[in-house]
Amino acid sequence: MKSKMFRFLAGLLMLGFVSGCVNNGGGDSTTSSTAGGSNSTTQTTTQTTTSAAADADITNADLEKAQTTYLDENGVEQALNMNTLYSNKNAPHLNPLGDQHVFVAPFSFVKNPNDPRDTINPTDELLNHIRLTFNGTEEELAAVGAEGIYSVSEFYQKSSYGLANFEAYVMPTWIQYEGTAKDFEAYAGQNAGISAAQYCRDWYIKEYNKANHGVLGEDAESIDFFDADKDGFIDLMWVVYAYPYTSGDTSFWWAYVTYTGQMANPTTPTVKTLGWASTQFMTEAFNGYDPHTFIHETGHTFGLDDYYDYNNTWKPVASVDYMDQNMGDHNAFSKFSLGWTQPWVLKEEDLEGDKTAVITLRAFTNSGDCLVLASPNYNNTAFDEYFILELVGPTGLAERDYKNGYQNTKGFTVPGIRIFHVDARAYGGPVTHDNYYTDADKLGQTGTDMRVSNTWGGGRQGLQLDGDYFPLEDNGSVTPSYMPLLSIVEATIKDTNWTNSSSYSASNSSLFTKGTRLNLTESSNWCTTYMPSKTNLWNKACQTTGWTGNTKQYTIDEDCRANYRIRVLDIQEDPEYGYTAQVQITL
Repeated sequence: MKSKMFRFLAGLLMLGFVSGCVNNGGGDSTTSSTAGGSNSTTQTTTQTTTSAAADADITNADLEKAQTTYLDENGVEQALNMNTLYSNKNAPHLNPLGDQHVFVAPFSFVKNPNDPRDTINPTDELLNHIRLTFNGTEEELAAVGAEGIYSVSEFYQKSSYGLANFEAYVMPTWIQYEGTAKDFEAYAGQNAGISAAQYCRDWYIKEYNKANHGVLGEDAESIDFFDADKDGFIDLMWVVYAYPYTSGDTSFWWAYVTYTGQMANPTTPTVKTLGWASTQFMTEAFNGYDPHTFIHETGHTFGLDDYYDYNNTWKPVASVDYMDQNMGDHNAFSKFSLGWTQPWVLKEEDLEGDKTAVITLRAFTNSGDCLVLASPNYNNTAFDEYFILELVGPTGLAERDYKNGYQNTKGFTVPGIRIFHVDARAYGGPVTHDNYYTDADKLGQTGTDMRVSNTWGGGRQGLQLDGDYFPLEDNGSVTPSYMPLLSIVEATIKDTNWTNSSSYSASNSSLFTKGTRLNLTESSNWCTTYMPSKTNLWNKACQTTGWTGNTKQYTIDEDCRANYRIRVLDIQEDPEYGYTAQVQITL
């Protein structure tokens, strides 16, 4: 189930610096290619593939990996991820690395016989559903009829490759509000999740101070146990309420992540980041143990955005992703931005002189393997513009959803290379939205926000906060071509695709399979369809010099072009990782 994530706005826009492009990729390509796997007829044999890898000028071993750290003002190495940006604006999220002690609060109300919607009973059985949905093992969930499903904790252990030790502590009893659900509506106003989370925190402190810690039991930990990183905030408060959700209600009886305005308290930590969702989200499928909504919302608590469009105009990620339609696994950009994977980085200057790279990628969900094709002046972090390649297919965390679908979305039933165009350039601190960080250390020290989101038409908060566009000039007029944060480049381009449909779903034909190619020439169908410039100009080729309302002044760097040529040489089954692919990249 999708939900809206409420974000803090950067409150201060100061003078920054302009980040320009340089031509690192040779001249413009003159050979255009039609889009679609069906147009590529070359089938590379295993022997030819092996030979191509052996003859390659560049392989995985020759490439450096992107960085997920930075040096702070004192020269000390620190983690660079989504939580870094949020912490820089005093809104820390769940730390994606190390231990997290998550406070899971089953929240109930006094029964109201006059409320026809008061239909969910806070029973011991339902409490056990919450425990298993958050903490159950594969075996435990299979035993209750949820085979192939991962609990929230196990999902994040696997999705992070063991880097996020997500420990969910479900309270041993229901925390009952002292009134009915209708009373709680009047009490909370528009702040349902915030009010409930603060109520649950206060309840815990009161119980802990009772003899033998009340219903918590004599072995209970004090409230500061839930502040594993000792920043003065409970790592995460998850409130799971026993009341039906209201479809389409994004402010009260729904599922969302939000944040309080509380100040840090090192001795008695307060609530900052919290999740709020009905038990109904878990009980509607998989025999009552459906974790999908809770996994999606927990992705927000790590700092990930929704990848669908709040304005329902386009569908940049094309549905098949956990931060879009709640399915499969998190994609390579998401995990890169959380510090869970370090892609190999290939730059155009590496390929100059007619060099050929052949890169091996194992199935991403099982290995973390991915490849960045860098833009000019790439800052070597997740927070810049680039293409990212991953091998996806029905294996690992994604297997059940990909093979069987989830709700109305189908997954990939064959292995293939998925390619995303990422524009995660960041600003904040002394750097305004019109500019972006090219220095990784400065980014880590003072960056707060990414420039664009996947909401069409200027982002969620307007062009000068989290949206931007590439100006398409035609006979003296300018049409805005909006820049998404993350968008798929498909192997087969259909008339209806993510650029013109808000309900579009990727399919097997979206993936680059054995023998298929992607040529990023100025007039290729891929560029004219999927690049905001409608050519192979990178987004950063458009440098903003000022604004008049929502109309911007700009210059265009015609040398700032993507010139990569990509060909999938082979994809094979692999006994350990599910699948392995070899991808050739040239200019």
